[in-house]
Amino acid sequence: MKNIYQVTLTADERLELTQLVSKGKCDAPKIKHANTLLAVDETANGRVSDQEVAKQFHCHVRTVANIREHFVEEGLEAVHKPKTNKLD
Repeated sequence: MKNIYQVTLTADERLELTQLVSKGKCDAPKIKHANTLLAVDETANGRVSDQEVAKQFHCHVRTVANIREHFVEEGLEAVHKPKTNKLD
């Protein structure tokens, strides 16, 4: 699967995500999303495939792609806001 959304974190964003992960005082999905963003960051890691990251964090490839997409479209706030229920 080709990555349409390229994640390039600034130094401040990397620091914020690293602190969020190292504290471990928030919801597990937030930590998982933060870890995923740190792993797919092309500034620090070069190009990493979604398959590699999914295997590393024991999740589906589509989950990694969704996290990329949300970050690129919504910014770092996408990690912090809760997932909304799409059912009405």
